[in-house]
Formats: sequence, structure tokens, C-alpha cells
Amino acid sequence: MDQNETLLRGAAAPAALDRRRLLAYAGATSAVAVVGALARPTSASAVIRLGETTASVDSVKEALAVAAKNAWGGFQNGKIPSSQLTPVISSVPGSGYLRQDAARQYTAMSLAFSKAVGRTLDITEGYRDYARQLDYWNRYQAGTGNLAAYPGTSNHGWGISVDFGSGVQTAGTAAKRWMDANAPSYGWQPTGNTFSRPEPWHFDYTRAWTGPVGQRNDLGSVIARCTGSLPGVGSGYVALIGFRHLRQLENSGWVNSLRALDVPIYDLSPAAFLDALDALSVPRSALVAKANYWLR
Repeated sequence: MDQNETLLRGAAAPAALDRRRLLAYAGATSAVAVVGALARPTSASAVIRLGETTASVDSVKEALAVAAKNAWGGFQNGKIPSSQLTPVISSVPGSGYLRQDAARQYTAMSLAFSKAVGRTLDITEGYRDYARQLDYWNRYQAGTGNLAAYPGTSNHGWGISVDFGSGVQTAGTAAKRWMDANAPSYGWQPTGNTFSRPEPWHFDYTRAWTGPVGQRNDLGSVIARCTGSLPGVGSGYVALIGFRHLRQLENSGWVNSLRALDVPIYDLSPAAFLDALDALSVPRSALVAKANYWLR
């Protein structure tokens, strides 16, 4: 126990962390005071409510130790340059990144999921930078947000956690059952099932980082094929999209050439196509015939 924990516990504080008592304590404590204290994450308080952790993690010190085991590349949690991550499509702006090996296995898994379940495997949130971790944490402690890991300990901050949609977010669905049964074979574990408040949508990539690997597809993009009509361009629209870039693929030859480079292809509804543009910071105004938008 460090000095900060000792001071925050006080003489009458319990000797061991008990989540139920912590919930009661937090309910009786001013939300302003709680959030104010947690805005300084170096103050490792033992009276906080840990979220997105397994039952075996009972203190900030333990959470930090677990997080340190998942470090890779010499980076700090939540402070990994986007250039060191692989872009993926996600619906939370700025979160469309994963560690390279996690992204590759997600792509393989998503193709199998689509074949088995009949829909694309959508990512709600992937990478979570430190500022967003702190924001989520403070909301969780104030009772206004979902479970959140202590800032600097989230696996989202290593680019190895994903919150999925596509039905996976609901326990008991065919999508969730398929993921629980099959995702581990791709290295993705349904760790959200074990949280203090289960999150069926949360999965962690648990295979060890062995360094960057060569791959033919270094474009950081995907092929998006719209299954309906898009405003201004009509039906049959196919494009290469990635972070802040969009290029219409006007013939099947272009598509086949990119597929030969292992660029994944997704069939998206018009709404999902537009959501993907938003998530990848591509303005909808760039969606035009013969689009060739690129902003770096």
C-alpha cells in the first residue's frame, strides 16, 4: 500500500477492498469530490470503484501491474502514436485503431463471423487514448457512465481491446454465442463476461506481442461496398476508405487488384457506410462520383 492509499483510506477504512461497500461509499460521497480526486490518477485511491477488471484485481496498484504486463513497443498506455497502430472501422471517432496483430486477427475473425452470422462484425470502440480514458473514468465514478478502467490501465489503451456491436453486445444472441465460442481461436477472449458488471461486447486480444510483421496490405484501408443507394451517388458504390481518405473504385479490376494485396472487403448498408466515413474522419461532402479525397 502506498502513502496515497493510506491517507485516502483513513483510520476507520476497511483493510481490504469490498466492491459492495465501495458502491455504498461512493453513493454517500459528493460526486464532485470523487471526480475531482480522480482527475489526478496518480493518487492511487483504494476507495475508488474499479471497473473493467476481473474479480482478482482489487486495487489500483494491481490494475497498474496488470496493465504493465500488456505494454508493448516501448509506448505508454493511451499514448500510442496512430502511425504505430493499424486503422480499422469503428463508430467512436478517433478509436479506429488496433495493434497490428490484433487488427489482422480481427479481420480474419470478422470474415468468418460474416459468413456464419450473416452480417459484418462492427467495432463500436477500439483504441482509447488517455484523455478519453480519464473522461470515461470520471463519468463512471460519478455514476453517469459505464464501467471504465482506471486511466492508464485500459487494454483499449494498448490497442488490444474492442467493444463490438452487430448483436455481440447482447448476451444470448446468436452473434454473441458465436463470438464466445469462436473468437478465442483468433486470439480474442470474451473478457467482458468476467467484469464486475458483465459487458458482453468487450473482448481482449490476449496473444503476446512479437513485434511488427510483414504484410502485403500496408494501405491501412478497407474496401467498402454499399448494398443500397447513397445520397448523391446512387447504388453500386464501391470505395477504398481509410483514416481521412476515400477513393471510389470504378471497376472490378481495381477491386481485384486490391484484394490480391489482402485488403479486406465489407458489404455495408448506406447508414453503415456513412457511419464509417464519420468514424474515419472523412467528410460526407467527399462522397461524390469519382471520389478521390485524401487529407493527411
